[in-house]
Amino acid sequence: MKNLKLLKPKEFDAEKHKKIISQLHPHMDFKEFEEICCPIAKDILENYEGFEKVKKGPQFTGTPFDFFGFKDGEPYIIELKCSLKYFHTPSETQKRRMEELLNKIIGLRIALLQVKVGKAQYRMLYNDEMDDLFEGAEAPLEPIEKWLRNQM
Repeated sequence: MKNLKLLKPKEFDAEKHKKIISQLHPHMDFKEFEEICCPIAKDILENYEGFEKVKKGPQFTGTPFDFFGFKDGEPYIIELKCSLKYFHTPSETQKRRMEELLNKIIGLRIALLQVKVGKAQYRMLYNDEMDDLFEGAEAPLEPIEKWLRNQM
């Protein structure tokens, strides 16, 4: 994932979010962790990355993004990945579903916000910068299937 390695992290002001950050710990449920981090993400999107009209995405089962907003007049779906120490990427299913939306809705853009809350750093990937996420075949199921059959 060459593009992801080349993007240098940016910093955000963690001081104004210290109350939120104090609630986080490494063994939290991932969904709960990201839900608590939503105000931090919204701050980064609006005040550091120039997004407008940022809102939480719909709560439908299988929604592959967390926020919807506009940047330079263009509509974006924005996936959030938060952690205390690492930059995470979307799952294969999320990537596939985001790509399907991009193919079905002309003019839609995509972004990925990765946040290392404990280090007050973030990385923002836009459109083509995310190509590496969509390249290549899905991980093959055959080895997993073979392993399962051997276990049975």
